[in-house]
Amino acid sequence: MTTTAKVAVVTGGASGIGEATARRFAQAGWTVVIADINAERGQAVAAEIAATGMRCDFHAMDVAVEADVERVAAAILTDHGAPAALVNSGGVLQNAVRVTTMDIAEFDRIIDINVRGTLLVSRAFGARMAEAGYGSIVNLCSLTTFHPWPQPAYGVSKAGLKMLTEIMAAELGPQGVRVNAVAPGYTLTPAMKQRIDRGERDPAAVIAKSALRRFVEPHEVAEAIYFLSSPAAAAITGTTLPIDCGWLVYTSYSAAAAQPA
Repeated sequence: MTTTAKVAVVTGGASGIGEATARRFAQAGWTVVIADINAERGQAVAAEIAATGMRCDFHAMDVAVEADVERVAAAILTDHGAPAALVNSGGVLQNAVRVTTMDIAEFDRIIDINVRGTLLVSRAFGARMAEAGYGSIVNLCSLTTFHPWPQPAYGVSKAGLKMLTEIMAAELGPQGVRVNAVAPGYTLTPAMKQRIDRGERDPAAVIAKSALRRFVEPHEVAEAIYFLSSPAAAAITGTTLPIDCGWLVYTSYSAAAAQPA
């Protein structure tokens, strides 16, 4: 079992926020284990991190498949023991759609991956972390956690993750495990860039409605995740932290019926 460095397990670590998070932990000297359904990209990211001199393993895993999660978790726990950090970054997005016309199969798939997948992974590692008496779990919520959005499945999944975060924080806290979430705003991940290129997101509208007048960068979310997993956040559990360039506050402020002169 590796004992020379703290271990961070990052699902969805092959791209976007998950990749940025894996790189951030590695930069801080942690051993990183990436689990992702995209084996080709995941192996490439792991190799790039390993080339910097840090250990980084990769496991192909579909968070929506219980047997897959159990198999990979068992292998990681055998190799490394209980991780000091678990980041549930694996998830999928949704384009705007109405409840009355949404494909129910899409709803089921998003809930399976975003909510059930996070639950399965958290169960698989959380019990061993509790036995060890330490650790941090960070889940990935969203702006849709706080406000209604024309993404019924995605919004419901991210609102559900906030509640799951709070339940797990209460349940695992007495055993020394902290559980928090981050709620990224519009973040320039590869998936977001693809949606912009396809005309599915309006970048001008995002910028105009953000107090800081810009998108969030993946590495900025990774910094918050790393903070929540560090000793600096030792007294923080059960919270969901927005990282949105002020989108939440500005949209509310700018919607007021009366504006200052």
